[in-house]
Amino acid sequence: MSSKLVLSCIVFLFVLPLIWAVQAAEVQVTSDPADQTSPAIWENRIVWTDARNPKSDVYMYETDTGNTTRITKGTSDRKSPAIFGNLIAAVDLTSGSPDIYIYNLLTRSGRTITTGAPNQKFPRVSGSYVLWETSRNGDNNIVIYNSSDAREIRIPGTGSRRSPSMWGNRIVWTDASGGTSTTYLYDLTTGSVSRLTQDTSSQFNPWIYGDLVVWQDNRNGNDDIYLYNIATGTEKQVTTDPADQRNPRVWGDRIVWEDSRNGNPDIYMYTISTGKEEAVTRDTSVQRSPAIWGDRIVWEDHRNGNADIYMLEVVPPATTPASSNQALPRAQVTPLPLPGILPLIAVALLIMTAGWKRW
Repeated sequence: MSSKLVLSCIVFLFVLPLIWAVQAAEVQVTSDPADQTSPAIWENRIVWTDARNPKSDVYMYETDTGNTTRITKGTSDRKSPAIFGNLIAAVDLTSGSPDIYIYNLLTRSGRTITTGAPNQKFPRVSGSYVLWETSRNGDNNIVIYNSSDAREIRIPGTGSRRSPSMWGNRIVWTDASGGTSTTYLYDLTTGSVSRLTQDTSSQFNPWIYGDLVVWQDNRNGNDDIYLYNIATGTEKQVTTDPADQRNPRVWGDRIVWEDSRNGNPDIYMYTISTGKEEAVTRDTSVQRSPAIWGDRIVWEDHRNGNADIYMLEVVPPATTPASSNQALPRAQVTPLPLPGILPLIAVALLIMTAGWKRW
C-alpha cells in the first residue's frame, strides 16, 4: 500500500467520527426566552406551543430549510398541536372553552371544527382524520372527524375514554369506566373494538404505529413502558427500572419516553430489534414530552431556564449502540446543520493534499 493511500485512510478515519458527531448531536430548535412546549413532528416539520406572544400560538420549524413559521395568529390561546402530512390540529380557546382547530399547510388556511362542547383536548391527526378527547355527552369520549368531508365517526359502545392515538385505520385509547384505566383498540375498517391487555393495573398514554402499541403501566408499583404487537398478539415489558417511565411514543423500530431514573425527567430510547435501551438526554434539568419520526427525536427541554424545543437525529443507526446504557453522542453547543459538515470535509482534503505533496 502506498504512503499516500495510508495517509488518506488515516485522515478519513479521523474526520468521519467528527462528521457523525455533528449529525448525531442535539440541536436547539428554539431560542426565544419564552416557553416553547409540547412538540410534535412529521418528517421535516416540528410544531409546538409557543408563548412568545401575548397568547399561546402554534409555531413550526422545518429541518431542511431552517425556517420557523408562526402558524396561528389569533387573539386567544391555541396550543397542544399535532401534525400529520400537511394537516395540523390544535386546541383553540377562542370561545373560552377548549375547541379543536385545524390548519392546512397547502392552502395556508385554518378553521375551528368544534364549538360549545366542554373539555375538548389531546388532538391527534392521522391522514385526513382528526380525533380528540371530549366531555360533550357528560362523560369522556373520543371524537373522530374526517377533515375531507367534515363527517364525524362514532366509536361503538360507551365508556370513559381518554388519551386517543391513531395510525391508519386503528385507534387506541384508555378506558377508566371499570375503575382502572385499560387500553383498547378500535379498527375503522372492521368496526371492531378489542381490549389489548387483561392485566388489572392501570394503563395510561397509549400510542400506536402500525402493529405496535405502547403505553405506561403501573402493574409493578411504578410506571413502566409496555409494548403490544397487534399482529402477533404478544405483550412485552420494555422498561424495568424502579423509577417512573412515562409518555411513550413509538415509530418504526424505536420507542422513546420520559424517564425519572436519574432524579429528573430525561428522554430515553429503546430499539425493538436489538432490545437495547439508551439515554437520549442526561442533562440535570427537565426534559419531557418526547416525539419521534424516523431518525428524529424532539422534546421539551428546560436547561436554559425556560422551556425550549430540542431535536436529536440518530446517526449512526441506533441498532448498533456501544452499550445498553450509554448516552448518544451530543454537542455542548448547538451544532451546525448538515451543510456545516462541509468545512470538515474541506479540511480533510487539504490535509490529504498536503500529505501527497510531501510524498
